[in-house]
Amino acid sequence: MSIHRDHALILKRTPFGESSLVIQVITSSGARVHVLARGAYRPRSRFYCVLDLFDTLELEWSESSGTSLGLLRKGTLARRRSELTRDLDRYQAGLTVLELCRAAARQEQSDPGLYQATEAALEGLQDPSNPPHAVLVVFQLAFLHNLGLAPALDACAQCAGPAPALDENRVPFSAGAGGRLCAPHAQEARASGRRVGTIPESVLECAGHLAHFSPSSPPSNSISDDLIERVRDLTARFIDYHLETRLASQRAFLETANRNAPERGVPTP
Repeated sequence: MSIHRDHALILKRTPFGESSLVIQVITSSGARVHVLARGAYRPRSRFYCVLDLFDTLELEWSESSGTSLGLLRKGTLARRRSELTRDLDRYQAGLTVLELCRAAARQEQSDPGLYQATEAALEGLQDPSNPPHAVLVVFQLAFLHNLGLAPALDACAQCAGPAPALDENRVPFSAGAGGRLCAPHAQEARASGRRVGTIPESVLECAGHLAHFSPSSPPSNSISDDLIERVRDLTARFIDYHLETRLASQRAFLETANRNAPERGVPTP
């Protein structure tokens, strides 16, 4: 039997039996771990009111060979983030952050960058001066970058050369081809069967600007809500394409009309 101690964030909680709880966590090393907290729902349990979403915890658990479910031994609160539960928009953004992290975290490998980005996003959502949709967009850009899937925003995804805007300041864009495209490679991508549409150049420029921020400290009032929502539409659809699964927290957002679609029948990404 081995004993482990680490900071962790809870990604999912599942009731087990009458009073116990199975929690999925990502540790500071970036590994996903499944742990059983016996009696967690009992009022006198040492875990009672400790194992909450959004908080940073200090956990100690044991693992036995031949099983993937550890046993929680100790759990203490390192950072409470109660602000996320007082506002619906922050709460929903926090759930999206945790669901994205859960989709990418793996038991077999460590990914400290994923943990750091997730904790930074939760910290950003805890600050009431940060717009929650801005925190979420910056996190989604960091999430894609950490997975090596960041879309090309400034140059052509295929040749790294200039990819100027076409009519009405719209740029060829394809999630399948990696992002922004120059006209020749857009034509080549269409010929190969990839879906290629157009995106307003202002949205790509804003996304490139936001990619330089940390989720814990996004720009607060310098960018309009409409432009932030358009960038979020871009990142959410890009993630949806590459994860090949629709996250529950993203379903309602993605089922609305594409916010970056052209007004006059030009194909959308």
